[in-house]
Amino acid sequence: MKTLMATAGAMLLIVLCGCQQKMKEGELYDLPAGLGRGLPYPVLQWEAITTEVDRSEGTMATLFGDEAAVKAARSGAAYPAGAVLGLVTWREREDPHWFGARIPGRPVSVEFVVVGRGVDERFVGAPWREAPGSGAAQMEAMRATVIP
Repeated sequence: MKTLMATAGAMLLIVLCGCQQKMKEGELYDLPAGLGRGLPYPVLQWEAITTEVDRSEGTMATLFGDEAAVKAARSGAAYPAGAVLGLVTWREREDPHWFGARIPGRPVSVEFVVVGRGVDERFVGAPWREAPGSGAAQMEAMRATVIP
């Protein structure tokens, strides 16, 4: 009986010591990759159009668009004048739950283009500060990812 009690007590101690506080949903992925405040458009509330990964730089980027841009991208049409595109680039980091997987880490830059209006705004750092824009042509050339 003493052995049984000792074994049960040891198992309970191991279970209690092995438990760790669970992260709330979203903390693992959303907080490190969040953009915070200070940007002119709510880019993370828009729909994604396409993504790209630059292994040599260790970054990943997602092109987001407002409703007009997404509609054009999905139909294969050119982006209409006034549509807004936002390219968010993150530093990659290891996913602690999937061996070998990479997920967005700290944001590196956010660039906005208002098609046909010559607006090309780029933001870097934390807090965000405006930097020279450079990717309007590249962003307007990106097309929607097609998933069969």
